[in-house]
Amino acid sequence: MKNEDTLNTGDSLSRRSFLNQAATGTAFIALGSVTKLLANDAPPSEPWPAGATGFRFHMIGHTHIDPVWLWPWTEGVSVVHSTFRSALDRMNETDDFCFTAGSAQFYEWVAENEPAMLAEIRKRVDEGRWNIVGGWWVEPDANMPSGEALVRQGLYGQLTLQRLLGHRAKVAANPDSFRHAETLPQILKLQGMENYIFMRPGPHEKSLPADLFWWEGADGTRVLTYRIQFSYNDVGPVKNRIEKILETCQDQPMKSFMAYYGAGDHGGGATRENIRSIEALKVEKDAPEIFYSTTDNYFKEIRAYKDQKLPVVKDDLQHHAVGCYTAESAIKS
Repeated sequence: MKNEDTLNTGDSLSRRSFLNQAATGTAFIALGSVTKLLANDAPPSEPWPAGATGFRFHMIGHTHIDPVWLWPWTEGVSVVHSTFRSALDRMNETDDFCFTAGSAQFYEWVAENEPAMLAEIRKRVDEGRWNIVGGWWVEPDANMPSGEALVRQGLYGQLTLQRLLGHRAKVAANPDSFRHAETLPQILKLQGMENYIFMRPGPHEKSLPADLFWWEGADGTRVLTYRIQFSYNDVGPVKNRIEKILETCQDQPMKSFMAYYGAGDHGGGATRENIRSIEALKVEKDAPEIFYSTTDNYFKEIRAYKDQKLPVVKDDLQHHAVGCYTAESAIKS
């Protein structure tokens, strides 16, 4: 849980040490031991499993930014600026690198404080290398707010993206939202977003027929929906994440996947180590087809497969972190 005094990263990490590390850009939330993830003496690379070359991986450079969590919103503004600057720098260094980010509020902060950076971002959006997602003001809770509140999120979010960047989001992305009400497909589609990305609840919390499916809302509206495997964060070499997805993909109806990478929660985005590992995998023998991409490109590819039979899910996407909505006295009362 994000309100724990000590974060479960495999090594003990207090709130204060996290903030101190975040100030120098060295903090991140990981699924395993920080020491193991950053070890330089990793064992030799294992060969790819048979048939790996038949799979495609859209590598999604990404950062999840909590504008407020263990820090005040003023630090959130700083994190947005440093993360976006880093993404632009990686684009200057690597010609085909792509980056994905949402939340209209973040772009509003950039416009207010550094209009020259916004102009750089807009150029990359026009090129198709900077992918704006979400379409909403911020990544919201998608369970408790009323339908009217979610509609207004989309109205102001999409209009702001159009005004600042000349484009609206085509993909709704709520990877860190804990729950997703069945009424969302209708709202999303009417806001111009026919594709949806989430991560929670995970497979241990809700069984789904596949990680790619048609999500059908209460009124019959459908959006093409993808569940992120394992995590939206990955700060080191990406091969381990790709191998883990391959291990669990045998029963999936598709051969193309998205693999997210980059430092998140306190921002950061794609690391140089991420990029070095992707460049190496591009030419590695017997590897899947691996390339920089965007969520827009992924869904465009999937929709081009007209004969692909995807399952239909008619249900709320619940529950992650049961009880978290009653953790605060203001909500309990």
